[in-house]
Amino acid sequence: MLETITLTAGEMTATVAPSLGGRITRFARAGVDLFTPVDDDATDPSGAISGGCYPLVPWSNRIRDSRFTFEGTRVNLTPTEAASGSAIHGHGNRRAWTVAGVAGESVRLTYNHAAGAEGWPYPYQAEQTIHLSEEGLSMTLACTNTGDTRMPVGLGLHPYFPTHGDVGWWFAAGNAWPPVEGKFPTGATGIPERLNFSEPKPAVMGLDQGFGGWDGSAHLIWPKAGLGLSITGGANLEHLIVYSPEDRDYFCVEPVSHAIDAVNLVMKDVEGTGFRVLDPKHRFAATVRFTVNLFN
Repeated sequence: MLETITLTAGEMTATVAPSLGGRITRFARAGVDLFTPVDDDATDPSGAISGGCYPLVPWSNRIRDSRFTFEGTRVNLTPTEAASGSAIHGHGNRRAWTVAGVAGESVRLTYNHAAGAEGWPYPYQAEQTIHLSEEGLSMTLACTNTGDTRMPVGLGLHPYFPTHGDVGWWFAAGNAWPPVEGKFPTGATGIPERLNFSEPKPAVMGLDQGFGGWDGSAHLIWPKAGLGLSITGGANLEHLIVYSPEDRDYFCVEPVSHAIDAVNLVMKDVEGTGFRVLDPKHRFAATVRFTVNLFN
């Protein structure tokens, strides 16, 4: 039986499963799901689970061919996406987290990564603080370099949202990072009109698309449910990934700190990737808030 922590604030509920990759398995208002709920029988964090919201640490999305070179060191990672041979979404979502504390409607989780595990040579500690209020949900994710050498770092969240049969969205971005080599971008481009979501539009399905220069605000609306959700990202989250498979009843709008495969793109002098380096004993953090809106 999966052990969970349930938070309640007014009509809001959120369920956290530390052993399932530190994932939020349900977030709902008055019984209406705002994240796609995770099946109750899911117990393996390394399995394919299309639901809830999980942390992306210490990188977001894919690293091409599971390898990169950083400061003269060639790093060969364990491939975690069989179809592409890539390493995807970091480590935290496939590991059990430790409950560091529960206070009121907040829970703090930690995960410690040993140097060399899955080929990642840098030890680090990841932290999540999840807080529920009557207005919505906030999550702070952080990574501390616990080693003696510098390491690449990236953060993000991967929420799954239900379509509820009818959904619209809008957000402002400065550029697009289209997948031109399989699922991988080669750099930023202008935003085509089809992907210009600066004004409210019906959700576009069939996307697996990155955006850069994100202003930190995105909005979802489910007209039939009378609900909306505002997503607010902190200053360190400059990119957004939109994944909306055509044959599923969910979609993902992921606030992240960097472009797909940033660790390799930056070596090709591609600008605007959001790539960051974390010095020993330093911490990198980001906060995302999900605020619920009601409509008549």
